[in-house]
Amino acid sequence: MAVRAKADLKIVDNVNHEAEHAIVEAAKQAAPMVQRLSTHRDRFDLAIKELESERFELLSRRDHLRRQAEAVEQGFAIHLEDIENTLKMYEGGINSLGLPSSEN
Repeated sequence: MAVRAKADLKIVDNVNHEAEHAIVEAAKQAAPMVQRLSTHRDRFDLAIKELESERFELLSRRDHLRRQAEAVEQGFAIHLEDIENTLKMYEGGINSLGLPSSEN
């Protein structure tokens, strides 16, 4: 306050008064700039969180699809094994019967 009072009383030259005015104006201009930077930073943080969430969701879907595909493959393997066992049983039954004789 003493500097401002001296400046107002013209004890300090005009250069100091202009410097003080420039500092006050710079402080006024810095506040909106910091606010804009903060807003942009918040937007970036939000975009990053959305991308991380989407990435997690895609990884979860991929794992779920992988488990489903493995279950289908396992089901097909069981079904094929059942068919092979049934074929072996039928082939074994046919071979054990023998051919009918035409001598009767």
